[in-house]
Amino acid sequence: MSISKLHTLVLYAHYTDKLSYYDDWLQAFESHEDFRTRSINICERVHAGSFRKSIRDYDVIVLLHSVNADTLTFLDPWRSVLKDRKGKLLSFVGNEVNLPRISMKAKIEFLKDISADFIGTQIPPETGTWLYAECTSSQVVALPHALNPDAFRPIVPHRDRPIDIGARSQQYWSCIGDNERNELFTFFTTHAFNPPLKIDIDTGTRYDRSGWAGFLNRCKGTISNEAGSYYLERDDATVARIQSFVEAQQKRSGTTMVRPDSTAERIWNLLPGRLKRIVKAPLGSFLKTMNISYYSDIYEQLDFPETYELFFKDTGRCPFYSKAISSRHFDAIGTKTCQVMLRGRFNDILVADQHYICLEHDYSNIEDAMGRFRDDDYRQAMVDKTYQYALACHTYRHRIDTVRDLMQRD
Repeated sequence: MSISKLHTLVLYAHYTDKLSYYDDWLQAFESHEDFRTRSINICERVHAGSFRKSIRDYDVIVLLHSVNADTLTFLDPWRSVLKDRKGKLLSFVGNEVNLPRISMKAKIEFLKDISADFIGTQIPPETGTWLYAECTSSQVVALPHALNPDAFRPIVPHRDRPIDIGARSQQYWSCIGDNERNELFTFFTTHAFNPPLKIDIDTGTRYDRSGWAGFLNRCKGTISNEAGSYYLERDDATVARIQSFVEAQQKRSGTTMVRPDSTAERIWNLLPGRLKRIVKAPLGSFLKTMNISYYSDIYEQLDFPETYELFFKDTGRCPFYSKAISSRHFDAIGTKTCQVMLRGRFNDILVADQHYICLEHDYSNIEDAMGRFRDDDYRQAMVDKTYQYALACHTYRHRIDTVRDLMQRD
């Protein structure tokens, strides 16, 4: 295998522009001088069979997070082709949590079937090794998210940022058994801070990459916690019980549920984001008149206390630490937006009160944490230090360097 240029095929699935890290990983491969990369959007009308011969020409095949995060529909036609490869295959895994739309078990079975050489995990390496234990042909490697310093830059000085604490994130579904982020957002939107803070928190608005970077540049600080769930399972047992519960409820109410990977959802995923935004509300209203509900709307409305009591109260947590750093943490680092976050490991990359202002899970230190946040010099010193730290060893280029070294290993 050439040590100068690795002939590389990268497969990705472009069906949303609201997850910027999808673009970050893709561009990192395309721009790295040690990879000669051809990128294929498997959502487009590309016949996988046409690659059956040429697949053997590639030194490296990479499956990005987007090809398996929400569905295997677009990837399945490539299954037999990927088995015919000669080069090494690295598969990232999107959404390493148990979700109703696609099981972890299905992702694991796919990785086993194609005998992936490497599995790039976002979660801590010991947890990834446990999660993918059945993939005996694969080496699990830690490839957490990183900083894209070209897309996320500090443009607006802190003194000119109008928002004290700003955040954007979807509501976490009750079916993952973790309500920490939802509770954190609720606390900051309802707590009477003294002196008052300018708070801008919204779980409904989503941005593309440039919009998200622009928003962070308007915020002195943001709030967050680790991604993932404490209840990660290899067999999806708990979420399967929740699915049965939800389906029984819908049947009793006479509601028809649009299921994951149905034809209707596949068509929806292929629509441009702008068109989705235009038609979503009127389409939702029309479906309600027909007593039809989209599955994600149903799961978003599940009551957390009830779900926890029924399905998680007596369920043991994952035997390994199953929460992780995410791209949004690095995005804030890039824009020098100070992070106030619940205490966590963050893949042992970020250290409490060095790289972020640590908030205890019971909020017992809220006054101290926010007192430090209000200290302009303290806040500026923290974001400057964290920014330089990320530039030195936690950019996407550093991650791709790791991939290169893996592939050049005999």
